[in-house]
Amino acid sequence: MRLRSALHLLIPAAILFFASSARAEEPSCAERPNAVVADLGLHVINAGYQRAFGCHVTVQATAGLYGPWTVTQNVLGLGGGDRPPDEDVIGMVLRGRVFFHPLGHAPGGLWISPFTQAGPVRSTVASEKVWGPAFAVGLSAGWTWTLGDRVLLGLGLGGQYHRTSFLGKTARPGFSLFGPTVDINLGFRF
Repeated sequence: MRLRSALHLLIPAAILFFASSARAEEPSCAERPNAVVADLGLHVINAGYQRAFGCHVTVQATAGLYGPWTVTQNVLGLGGGDRPPDEDVIGMVLRGRVFFHPLGHAPGGLWISPFTQAGPVRSTVASEKVWGPAFAVGLSAGWTWTLGDRVLLGLGLGGQYHRTSFLGKTARPGFSLFGPTVDINLGFRF
């Protein structure tokens, strides 16, 4: 009888002890879920905000400069021919993306991220400055390192479809194509 009473006390105490120990060893994803970020990707220089929701999802929204130089300057043959400097495409975009962290260490560790961006761009058509829309969607995978308690450094590679049009057409200086994407994110957690 005493053994049975002792077990009734010891078993719940052991469960509570191991449950609290397991909670103490969980990843630090719940600490400092917010971050200000610099998104220095292949065609953007953006600044914005990022928030981790639990240990598996991070959401990011940024705004900034868009200049598709791999298209307008024919880097590695992606642009289909060098363009004169007055045909450069430049503008501003808003970018939204979700990072899925399959290992459960958000905002750090391995991630897979779809993104979309859109905004106004300008170029020159027949010696006249014209404005038009830019749009992109893509998917990339990478890794984010947590440097200390506050700094995030993320690097990734992927693919994207991006499009600009002027006067309703994607003909030069506009474009519509699939290409690579490179992600570089630097963040400060708070």
